[in-house]
Amino acid sequence: MTTRPPALAGLPDRYLPLYDAAIAVFAADERVRAVWLHGACGRGAADAGSDLDLSVAVRDEDFDAFAAQWRDWLAAITPTLVARPIAPGSFYCLTTDCARLDVISTRVSAVPDTGHTLRRRVAVLDRDGLDALVPAPADPGPDPERIAWIIEEVLRQQANWPTVYVRRDWLLGQVGVQQVQLYLYELCAEANQPMPGMGPKQWSAKLTAAQRDLLAALPQPTADPDSVERAREAAMTVFLREARAIATATGVAWPTELEDGVRAFLAAEGFVLSR
Repeated sequence: MTTRPPALAGLPDRYLPLYDAAIAVFAADERVRAVWLHGACGRGAADAGSDLDLSVAVRDEDFDAFAAQWRDWLAAITPTLVARPIAPGSFYCLTTDCARLDVISTRVSAVPDTGHTLRRRVAVLDRDGLDALVPAPADPGPDPERIAWIIEEVLRQQANWPTVYVRRDWLLGQVGVQQVQLYLYELCAEANQPMPGMGPKQWSAKLTAAQRDLLAALPQPTADPDSVERAREAAMTVFLREARAIATATGVAWPTELEDGVRAFLAAEGFVLSR
């Protein structure tokens, strides 16, 4: 099957000849045994902001040579402005008309071991019935270790806050507040698992409506002491409130000793950590 599947319907028109060229190159290469759409197309959620994401299964004995030649077969598909490898035979690139093509290559024998983020696929070339070997989606729930790490890291970084004032580095303070806000986003997104694997440009989709409103309402710091302090207090107030609730809901032990130690240190330095 090499015709255009309905899963491409949401992509801009410039992606269609790119898809055709990629499938033509892979179909002409007997080393390639199967090709799938993954990402937004694989989930049936492609829109005008989506990439073209392709998964390629290559005969085991040919994989190393195929992977080593990735720039050659990419050049046969499309000219690019940027092409960067991420693993053998796998890369992301930007074409000359700014289409985004990502390719993940694996050995045929690895298809049954496909990770959960790549299990939603649409087969577009399948010489050997490999699509039947792709495991069914099984999205994991919240990761307690990741949640615990985020909470600990935010508290640990608060012990750095006096450095902003010692050095009068308000740009550092601005970035420090933005880091708390980013970790708050990541904490909420992790707590919302399970959900289908989504790329980094699916930002708001990983949050509930209430979480989106919460994050949108946080004040953004500018590089001056009053602004960074107000924004830090707001960010930490929300972070600690949400983090305690998420820790309780996911069975993560609260790092009381760490929090108490950081609070005591900041108090001795003349700073307050919101509760």
